[in-house]
Amino acid sequence: MAGMGVPHLISIIGAGPGDPELLTVKAHKRLQDADVVLYDALIGDKMLELVKAGAVKKYVGKHHHDGQDPKKRQDDIHAQFLFWTNKNKRVVRLKTGDPMIYGRGAEEIRFCKKHNLNFEVVPGVTAGIAASSLFSIPLTERMKSNMVLFYSGKKNGDGFPGIEAMKNVLECGSPVIIYMGLNNLTQLAHELIGAGVRVATPVHILCNISQPAQKSFSSTIGGVGEFLQQNKPDCPSTIIIGENCFSI
Repeated sequence: MAGMGVPHLISIIGAGPGDPELLTVKAHKRLQDADVVLYDALIGDKMLELVKAGAVKKYVGKHHHDGQDPKKRQDDIHAQFLFWTNKNKRVVRLKTGDPMIYGRGAEEIRFCKKHNLNFEVVPGVTAGIAASSLFSIPLTERMKSNMVLFYSGKKNGDGFPGIEAMKNVLECGSPVIIYMGLNNLTQLAHELIGAGVRVATPVHILCNISQPAQKSFSSTIGGVGEFLQQNKPDCPSTIIIGENCFSI
């Protein structure tokens, strides 16, 4: 973990959903102190303007279906860690959202520990939590919902894992937050209905969270397929499903 006064500190930072004003104070300070910033996709120009003059800013992100090999991309990021720390540089690894929520933060922490690199992790506001607050959609509420499930909307070879767990959470009145799931949402909704989830269960599609172009769309599990045939919400989108998830 990080110590004080070590030149080659690596800061693995959650940048939040995009609005620079939602950075933590510590994240802001680390950006201003950094010699090198390795930043992901969806990090806007306004956030990069916080980096000091003369610092190296290097894009290491990916977009959906951009053809990159995820393993090679991650190995290249790790190589950058070694390259810059050998030069005693302060490195910021700037990630959208929070490093530990679908952010590959665990892989980078393991690499730092394996190579005895001085590092820290700075939390960020993950998209699902930001969307809940910015669109006034409660995730937990007294006497209504007492848990939240974070779910990746990506399919594996057998379809969608954990459908039964999703059903159980939804039947308790609690919400499911789906990341990276817009392209598969129609099929996922079909499988949830097949598992017994009510067709009237509300669905919120929340786009460009915290950005000037942020927008929300509402449908139901039963109607979302037809909705998506007629509407094209922007990516990135975060999806909130839940019986009690109505905008206040």
